[in-house]
Amino acid sequence: MMKQQITPFQIFCLITLFLLGSTVVVGLGLDAEEEAWLVNLIAMIIGVGIYYFYNWMLRIDEKKRPFSELLKVCLGKWGGKTVMALYSVYFLYIGMRVVKDFEFFISSILFYNIHVWVIGLVFVLLAGYACILGLEAIARTSELLLFGSILLIALTTLITVLTPLYEWTNILPLIKSDWKTVVSSIFPASITFPFGELVVFLMIFPAVNNQSYLVKKGWMAVVFSGLIIITVTETIIGMLGAKMATFFSFPLIKSIEMINLLDFFQHIEILSVILFFFVGFVKVVLFFYAAIKGLSELMPKVNITYLTYGSVTAGFISSFFMAENINEHIKIGLEIVPLYIHLPFQFGIPIILIFILLLKTKVLKKKTAV
Repeated sequence: MMKQQITPFQIFCLITLFLLGSTVVVGLGLDAEEEAWLVNLIAMIIGVGIYYFYNWMLRIDEKKRPFSELLKVCLGKWGGKTVMALYSVYFLYIGMRVVKDFEFFISSILFYNIHVWVIGLVFVLLAGYACILGLEAIARTSELLLFGSILLIALTTLITVLTPLYEWTNILPLIKSDWKTVVSSIFPASITFPFGELVVFLMIFPAVNNQSYLVKKGWMAVVFSGLIIITVTETIIGMLGAKMATFFSFPLIKSIEMINLLDFFQHIEILSVILFFFVGFVKVVLFFYAAIKGLSELMPKVNITYLTYGSVTAGFISSFFMAENINEHIKIGLEIVPLYIHLPFQFGIPIILIFILLLKTKVLKKKTAV
């Protein structure tokens, strides 16, 4: 892949949109009911730590080599290539899970009679085209999408809060004594999704033209997106009620359906559809981009366009075997994926790499001293 550079503001936009992803639509921490805000706040703080964890891993190496090279340094040539291939498959799989979110969402809100695979095909083709254009084009687009997303979220939140059906008492009490529910809501689901998915930026961080920004101010994107998630969650609970919100696959859209302000602002579900397209599109594109970038480093002689075609085709075909309905999709996403897929790739392998890198650095310093 051609080496490309992006600016600090662009990485801010990418991280913010990525973390919002499908989170604003499916909700986060709603199982904790009125304490959902606390779950999201703790998850956001841990998310800042995760952000620095991935940054630190790339900075341990004095030569500042990219992630794919670090894998080879730590695990050997073939071991590193094997793990990089697994990461590429992981990125592609999680990207397609977001596409499935989009398929079920659109088919249940707008196009009731259309096959979900048609929606997925259009989405992956757009994502593939964006990957061919490159990271710089994706980053420039994210600047516009962030502005549009914040505007839509602000407008939707304002209208929801002003509507007569919104009950401020629904968000109370803010803190209960049920800490067991809070902890179970945080680990592992609210950590691996969405903050643990920042692992994809191991493939993107080296492209930032001001690396000092990542250390000094990059965390602000995590906090900003976390605060937005908290705001949206409280809006949902205030409209639907804490217990009722957990019954819906897409609680945000249900809360918007209930809006009736001045008999004028009604049925504005299209706003949530546009919002989900903005944030979901960026998330899918970044996962696809990371997968294709990983494959291109494994097969440098293969044209990037062909790799993109192959990755998009493989991802689209795999979507037919992921889940037959929304309930199965959500169950897999909340119970199986966090434990058996996210944890090894988001934390297991990186921790092993950091341990090896620290050990190699210590040995090298001893040799230098001698």
